[in-house]
Amino acid sequence: MAAKYSMIRCIDCTHGSYMQWFHNPIICYCDAFEEKFVAEARRVCDNYDERPTPVDRETGVVHHDHY
Repeated sequence: MAAKYSMIRCIDCTHGSYMQWFHNPIICYCDAFEEKFVAEARRVCDNYDERPTPVDRETGVVHHDHY
């Protein structure tokens, strides 16, 4: 668990599912909050649990080619 009020990125958290449309930023669907966030933006989160291995941007992110 991260220290309280530390800045984290959703892409480094175990609670996320990741998706990307075209070349837009990667979006994280957070299972803890049931909301979507920009995965690489820094934010404060009380539910952050660090992922043991980094997300592979090719296989760990679902890529979409239409909206």
